Amino acid sequence: MDSAAIADLSDLDTAARVAELRRRLAAMPGGGPPAAARSTAPTVTVPVVAAGSGAPVVSAPVERAEPTAPAAPVGAPAPAAVVPGVAVPGSVAHLLPGGVLPAGHVTAVSGSATLRVGLLAAATAAGARCAVVGWPELGVAAVAEQGGRLDCLALVPDPGPDPAAVVSVLLDGLDLVLLGPGVPAVAPSRARVLAGRVRAAGAVLLVGAGWPGAELILAGRHCRYGGLGAGAGRLASVSTVVHCSGRATPARTAEWVAAG
Repeated sequence: MDSAAIADLSDLDTAARVAELRRRLAAMPGGGPPAAARSTAPTVTVPVVAAGSGAPVVSAPVERAEPTAPAAPVGAPAPAAVVPGVAVPGSVAHLLPGGVLPAGHVTAVSGSATLRVGLLAAATAAGARCAVVGWPELGVAAVAEQGGRLDCLALVPDPGPDPAAVVSVLLDGLDLVLLGPGVPAVAPSRARVLAGRVRAAGAVLLVGAGWPGAELILAGRHCRYGGLGAGAGRLASVSTVVHCSGRATPARTAEWVAAG
């Protein structure tokens, strides 16, 4: 089994921390800007030599053809607008605008740790490059059991005294960055700066409860467990009630069943 990339930053100063993060980003599948940005840019620059490796950085322009949609029949209804973003578990998709975690938005996730793991698994399974900051207790085996790709997942268990600075670097090259449940909320002024970085990068930032300015809120609560008998048995599934709300999103609730 592939292992997730783990960046130990505890003994590094700020410059070395940034260089190490960029080296890890360059080594992840895909490279370059986040998926949402790639989908709208006809030409991008892909770094082929990691910064900080001692070799010069070489960049190659890559042309990306714009998809052409077939002409709709006369009188047919207009197709629904495609919302750029990161994939989520299927039973949760109808709760979100466009069925995805919308790119350029900050989303708060609270309650169930299983929900956070499920979001990571769905995102990486779809090829999104993700990072988890400040969650040393995360078991990557749980992500793999939910179908996630560990080669698309980077872990920064100890981001140092300023996790927001680490997040700013990661947003430049990844599709999704998740802050662990133990990472405290920042001041509103700092949150606004990070939100601007999220929009500019076309990435997704998942934060904890109480984060200032979160545009969407996903709250998970375990409701039942499958596979357990009267005090015996193997846990086969975990059912989670997921509640979604937001500034321009009607409140909705769904049940999501994750494999145990």
